[in-house]
Amino acid sequence: MELADTSAWTNRDRNAAVRNDFDSRVLAGEIAMSPSVLMELLWSARNSADFEDILEELAVLPRLNPDGLTWDRAVDVWRELARRGRHRQVPRNDLLVAATAELAGLAVCHYDRHFDVIAEVTGQPVRAIAPLGTL
Repeated sequence: MELADTSAWTNRDRNAAVRNDFDSRVLAGEIAMSPSVLMELLWSARNSADFEDILEELAVLPRLNPDGLTWDRAVDVWRELARRGRHRQVPRNDLLVAATAELAGLAVCHYDRHFDVIAEVTGQPVRAIAPLGTL
């Protein structure tokens, strides 16, 4: 199982093979959701009906809920990035998504270079849905 970041969800449609692979993983129960990713995906809703459709579709996914330890880990990684002079290279939500996945023992499925920067600190597994820059 992997925790899919918003970048994976929003970029999967750019290539039919990528979409088929991603969607097959979703249907196989291999993709998890976190509240912060859900909130970002709901932002794209065009209206109330679309909002409800997105919410209903994503409700069936396994959910990883960050706790206090997750937030602490996100801050610890951010601290290390600050020590390296790179703390402004990674959005806060990406730190939370990565920490949620790391503490659950899951890889982050993404299409966003920020997760490679985070993984330099954490050593956690990350998987881009396609080579970065190709979609």
